[in-house]
Amino acid sequence: MSEHEIDPFIEEIAVELRRPVRFDSTFESRVMAELETSAASLPMKRTASTSWLLRPHTFYVSPLAGLAVAAGLVAIITMSVVRTLPSNQIARADTQDTSVAPTPTDLIPVVNPAAPVPVSAPFTYIDRNAKSVAVVGSFNGWEPLPLTQSSDSVWSGSAMILPGRYEYQLVVDGKWIADPAAQRTAASDFGGANSVLIVSPVPR
Repeated sequence: MSEHEIDPFIEEIAVELRRPVRFDSTFESRVMAELETSAASLPMKRTASTSWLLRPHTFYVSPLAGLAVAAGLVAIITMSVVRTLPSNQIARADTQDTSVAPTPTDLIPVVNPAAPVPVSAPFTYIDRNAKSVAVVGSFNGWEPLPLTQSSDSVWSGSAMILPGRYEYQLVVDGKWIADPAAQRTAASDFGGANSVLIVSPVPR
């Protein structure tokens, strides 16, 4: 057979191949549906990585590295606490000597030996006709301090007064008068005279 002679069978196949192919209108939609179904059935690549992240893992650290990490955490916590403290508390913490514990005697408050001590000052008034007697003065804000009748004519009482100079009067049946037994007197701002009381400190 020469090259110009063609087998009828081959010629028939060539005719069929040269014939145009016609597709119906639903061909494209059916192909896309098949592709989507195939893609949905494929396993996702993220499943393996996600499950690896969710699984617990154990990490091994050398003892030297562990000590270094612990020292760094302690330093960070210490600096945070120091920054939150007021500056006066930090100064007291730096200067306080914790090597010596306070003894019980150090906790007892010290009384100032120079502080004045109140003294009992007596008052006496003799009047047989008096119905009530009281004493008022600068030592008690001029508030009446009743005296007690110890006999038919003697009225007496006392008050705790700090050492110093005071002025006072007696109130006899509602009338203010100077104490007849007082050794000193002073002019009153309201007229008349006030009795003067000198209270001396108790000798030590």
